[in-house]
Amino acid sequence: MPRAPHAGDWLSLLALTVLWGSAFFFNELALASFTPSVLVAGRIVIATVLIYGYLRLTGETLPRAGRAWIPMVVLAVFGNVLPFHLIAWAQLHITSSLAGILMAVMPLFVLTLAHFFIPGAKLTAFRLAGFFVGFAGVTVIIGPEFLRGLAGNTALLGTIAALGAALSYSISTIYARRLGAGDPVRRAAGMLIVASILASPAALLELPAIAVPGPASVAALIVLGLLATGFATLLYFRLVQGPGPTFLSFVNYLVPAWAVIAGALLLDEAISTSVFLGLALILSGIGLSEFGSRAVMQLRALRQRVFAPPRAVAREDA
Repeated sequence: MPRAPHAGDWLSLLALTVLWGSAFFFNELALASFTPSVLVAGRIVIATVLIYGYLRLTGETLPRAGRAWIPMVVLAVFGNVLPFHLIAWAQLHITSSLAGILMAVMPLFVLTLAHFFIPGAKLTAFRLAGFFVGFAGVTVIIGPEFLRGLAGNTALLGTIAALGAALSYSISTIYARRLGAGDPVRRAAGMLIVASILASPAALLELPAIAVPGPASVAALIVLGLLATGFATLLYFRLVQGPGPTFLSFVNYLVPAWAVIAGALLLDEAISTSVFLGLALILSGIGLSEFGSRAVMQLRALRQRVFAPPRAVAREDA
């Protein structure tokens, strides 16, 4: 059962926000020297070494060979390999801050998919309204790019790729929920091992064509692997096992904001008014979806307590 968050949990949440939100900035630096395939394989392999080392230090072991690895394959594809590739490719055509903002729609995808695949997680009026408000924000961000069509419209293709990454993360989240309880670090280690195997062939084919990478790109790749992928995974599981998923949901509001700040301050990316308005709509949609029904239930409970008829006082016979 989730416990009340303490100061250490808030620090962990802040650290997770910085690590995930800065990943788009470090992607931008790494892509100056590496192709998306090499970048993705590199960060996954580095994270795998870290997580597997942590697994061994804690005395845990990997799942036995056989059917237990099937979930690892699904999680590796939709939780690592596919979204990492889509984001890296998207950032060849859109800014890091825009990529970070578009990731904010992931909770809306999760709520929608949960309606079909998670028992009891039905779409309420608030969740449906939040979905449409959030995607109104996406439409505002894209703006007139839609009118140009797909042919040669790399900005729109990059935007679609980023949204595809958010959808991929959502599929991974829904699948993980359906798997039920399990040792999270053991599952993460298995997932990353499979992801390393899947991502490496394409990277090995492209690696010989890459010139000597710049030091900033190499440093960015190491940070992505060790911190934004490896250490962030450990923080994520620590928060899931502690204060729980509801507390962790605050990261959905913080990561896009941090991605915008990092892009503006460190990469001198211009942020238009439409992007800020779109981000506000996306975050409003998430808030409406996650907290709307909860707020109504609390108000109803408060009204019942305030306006409930007084209890009859029992009379004792003399």
